[in-house]
Amino acid sequence: MNHSSKKLSPNQDDLPKLAVALEYADLSAALYLAGGSDHAARLLAAAAEEVLGELAKLLGGHARNNDAVQTLLARIALRYQAPLIDTRSQAANRQLQSTGPNGERDEVRAATATYLRAAWYILESMGLEAVIPQRLQKAVDQSTICR
Repeated sequence: MNHSSKKLSPNQDDLPKLAVALEYADLSAALYLAGGSDHAARLLAAAAEEVLGELAKLLGGHARNNDAVQTLLARIALRYQAPLIDTRSQAANRQLQSTGPNGERDEVRAATATYLRAAWYILESMGLEAVIPQRLQKAVDQSTICR
């Protein structure tokens, strides 16, 4: 019996994954924008993309077409409070990271930007454009313009 073809239905216990994914994406975007902690930013962005991808697969087409699911997702997303990032410590991190090879740093930042854009597109595909964290939006805009 092939379980992969079984259609999953949204389970309310799985929906807190959205809050976790939003937090990962927002923190990663903040680190990306501050220019520090590049490896941490990449790991957080990758985790956000993975969790959002799993959630999108779980919901399938239900998110856009089901008002109850859309309302529940929006409620969870709107409860998310973006943490403040201390940019002074990020300046110190930038100085420490700038001692490494620039090519490696650029590669890590490019990977982070790719994960952040993927997370943004997944949120958009689920109909959650209105709850995309501001820093994620700003990081996607910046990484798209700077490419």
